[in-house]
Amino acid sequence: MLLQILIGGVATGSIYAVVGLGFTLLYRAMKMVNFAQGHVFMAGTFLGLIIANRFALPAIPLLLIVMVLAFLIGVVLERIVFRRLYHDHDVFIVGAIGLGIVLMNTVRVFFPEPVPFPKVFGERLVEFGGARFQEAYLWVIGCTVVLVALLHSFFTYTRHGRAMRAVASDAEIAGTVGVNVPRAIAHIFGLTFAVAAGAGVLIGPLYFVSFDMGDMVGLKAFAAAVLGGINSVPGTILGGIAIGLLENLAGTYISSAYKDLVAFVILLAMLIFRPNGLLGTSTPVKV
Repeated sequence: MLLQILIGGVATGSIYAVVGLGFTLLYRAMKMVNFAQGHVFMAGTFLGLIIANRFALPAIPLLLIVMVLAFLIGVVLERIVFRRLYHDHDVFIVGAIGLGIVLMNTVRVFFPEPVPFPKVFGERLVEFGGARFQEAYLWVIGCTVVLVALLHSFFTYTRHGRAMRAVASDAEIAGTVGVNVPRAIAHIFGLTFAVAAGAGVLIGPLYFVSFDMGDMVGLKAFAAAVLGGINSVPGTILGGIAIGLLENLAGTYISSAYKDLVAFVILLAMLIFRPNGLLGTSTPVKV
């Protein structure tokens, strides 16, 4: 029983971690928080649903196509929406929330009720150590590991990835040494959309999907980023998995009514006692 809970917690936490990466990538680059991230996750789920129903693609091609499309949409939205909001952090947050509401209600027009997602990861039950769980849980965990490894390799070993890291460290100095800062920021936005949409495709086959599914996932992903350190990629991964495990344990051994409370208690405690998170570092402020 415990092993089954832990596997489910790691799978759920992996989703929070992947969506939370969007918060971390953007915060490192812009010191901004995109509260539309949860709704991008939801929209990515329905984009995957539409493509899967129409073309009956296998899991990996479906995941890649959705992430590429989400990347392009993120780049376009950065250019026509977000770039006009950078001048003020509060305006940016309100604009992001507004975009999230637009995404949610657009999907609501076409899918007013919860619908099943195609079982693209298979329906087989896996038995391990006495635990029984869906094969899709292993896909979620495995794809999360691969995605994090690819992001690490991209930012570490590619020229464009290093340019994006330079913008994240100091956009002004990066611009003086020849980095195309607006393009790098647009691509960072595209990446945040891609990882959120990818997480939506991963979680879709496990549940019925609905237009409001992004609300709670977005908030828990933000809590994961704060727990681990919103400017730390490893911290966000750690925070997501920790929240997934703790809420599964609380839902089983305390009460399912308190399952969603875990992330927000952790969020509040971290903001009060350790605002930099477990692995995060304080950000120097230019004066």
